[in-house]
Amino acid sequence: MAKKCEDILIVGGGLIGLCLATILANLNFKITLIDKDNITSKESIYKDKRTVAISYGTKLFFEKKNIWREISKYAEPIKTIKVINRKKYSNILFDNKKKNKPMGYIVKNSILKRILINKIKLKNNIKILENKKINQIEIKQNSILVSLKKNKNILTKVLIAADGKNSYIKSLCKIPQYEINYNQSALALNFWHSKNHNNTAYEIFLPNGPLATLPVHSNKKNYYMSSLIWSDKNSTINSLFNLEKNLLSDLIEEKIFTYLGKIKIVDNPKIFPLSAHICRRFYDKRIAFVGDSAHSLHPIAGQGWNLGIRDIKYLIQAFENNINLGQDIGSLNVLKEYNDMRITDVANMLFATHGLNKIFSSNSKIVGAIRSFGFKHINKNKKLTNSLVDYAMGVNL
Repeated sequence: MAKKCEDILIVGGGLIGLCLATILANLNFKITLIDKDNITSKESIYKDKRTVAISYGTKLFFEKKNIWREISKYAEPIKTIKVINRKKYSNILFDNKKKNKPMGYIVKNSILKRILINKIKLKNNIKILENKKINQIEIKQNSILVSLKKNKNILTKVLIAADGKNSYIKSLCKIPQYEINYNQSALALNFWHSKNHNNTAYEIFLPNGPLATLPVHSNKKNYYMSSLIWSDKNSTINSLFNLEKNLLSDLIEEKIFTYLGKIKIVDNPKIFPLSAHICRRFYDKRIAFVGDSAHSLHPIAGQGWNLGIRDIKYLIQAFENNINLGQDIGSLNVLKEYNDMRITDVANMLFATHGLNKIFSSNSKIVGAIRSFGFKHINKNKKLTNSLVDYAMGVNL
């Protein structure tokens, strides 16, 4: 039975797994990344039509790790965020003119995947194994033995689970978690429109949930591109998804015409159920959990992916701190250090987004009055607005 020995085994080849692999490869670890699908094929890369919001803090981290330069050519800056509280005259404008820096960037998943995979392919100390499923894992004193199908074993010092919300590794380890089911779904799509978005993201709070648009880089002349995430009751989102595209375009146009004009094209609508969770701990014996395997958020603030990037940042910091002390990177002390650096940040973000969703989804007159008062207070208080901008940018985290 073939056996491969590694320093680190990453399970999951989504954006978080690929970012983690790219950055760790620069630290001269011997790494294998495995995924159950064929993640490097052109078909697999370009069928992903979603976009990702990259905070300014994540951009700074990517610059330090030498992976931002290639991404920057395709990154559409967010210079302004406009939040509309059901009525056009009740809104908050967030910008960062004082510091003259974008609040974040929007990048197509397919572009980011292609860049990261190409970087990984240039490294001799990392290999991608595709179409591989784990049969079992066996914890040994100084390593983990991972058994794959077709009689292949991998022996590794530490396993990093980046295999998503329904993580197979998490289920094997029986990690307890706190869960929130919103009984809502989200409609996600890209669309082209007649008005220039002027690098503005819109968050429009409708009676049952937010409709957000994000500016996207486009090469089409006389067309502007944005991505959309519309959250609402399951039945409403399912009805929207089943509409003919021209009717869906008309309905979206009715909501956003004031801001983005006429809709030209709606591309590749998808729906997904909304829930949130946080694991009671982000580690087990010789195993670390990152990204959605450890936590997930309601998309109301668009910060879930950046939270996963901060997992990467602090996991690497825990590795580097302890390598200098001669520690085993898979030891419980190292993984607990990572956990302790992350748990408060994640919990705060989880309950902040949960609270925001409850406030903005409520049709109570009392909550509505409080919501309107909050909008007025934030608009008048520039110091508070600047603090919220810094938090959204991820520069103080």
